[in-house]
Amino acid sequence: MKRSVLISVLILSGTCMLYGCKTKAHDKIDLSSIHTSAAQKLPTETMSPSTEATTTVPETSSIGSDPAATSKLTTTLETYTADQISIQYPVVSNLADTAKQTAVNELLKKNALSFCDQFLTMNVNVNGSVLCEVTSLDQKRMTAVYTGAYTVTGGAYPVNVFYSNTVDLTQAKNLGFHDYSDAYTMAGYVMSADCKFYEVSSELEEALLDYRATQSLDFYTKLLEAADFSAANKTDFPESFSYVKQGVLYFSIPVPHALGDYALVYYSLDGK
Repeated sequence: MKRSVLISVLILSGTCMLYGCKTKAHDKIDLSSIHTSAAQKLPTETMSPSTEATTTVPETSSIGSDPAATSKLTTTLETYTADQISIQYPVVSNLADTAKQTAVNELLKKNALSFCDQFLTMNVNVNGSVLCEVTSLDQKRMTAVYTGAYTVTGGAYPVNVFYSNTVDLTQAKNLGFHDYSDAYTMAGYVMSADCKFYEVSSELEEALLDYRATQSLDFYTKLLEAADFSAANKTDFPESFSYVKQGVLYFSIPVPHALGDYALVYYSLDGK
């Protein structure tokens, strides 16, 4: 992700992740069984928070900011553990508006922990961990990226996890794909010959392109329309996530477990 031109395309492959079934590279993946509506919240009585070191995050996004003001903002990573799953999430400090700060931190925590809601709803036991990295922070917005892995009890293998959350700090609201681009255009990019996967071997790239060919423009359009926590039609845990860093848009699509559970692609916004 150090390149100046890139988009990440990643998507969790649900059904086969959950039940440990084998998926061929040309199979379409049904994500509906794992991305169920987040009707329940993590039981706080079974969760113990721990606090990581507080750090000041420098401006790394393409969005302008006042360096002097940005340096005052800090994030602290805290960890909640429920049963056998632990999830890091960021806490923002030193916002000028304390009420907005409270609202922002509640939103960040809610979104970070919503990853587990699907398992609670399905009454599925899992173990694993999700780590958080704050990739950009300024007076207007911040982005947190989550990566990790989990294993369903009795499952054949661990499942790789990726999701992200960009928050408008001035309004305490989620930002997402529709704030940076449009689903139809990016779906066309994914299906085009110009689509490039990020940091993959030539062999894996060939397999990813082979898998992509089994999908359609309509499939990716609908997927990206429902990306991120900010999606207007979001009722379940999103199947695709996106964020922007240094003029680059990252987003996701599902791939079989044999291909890594998610694939990364890059695309430049050209200063937009």
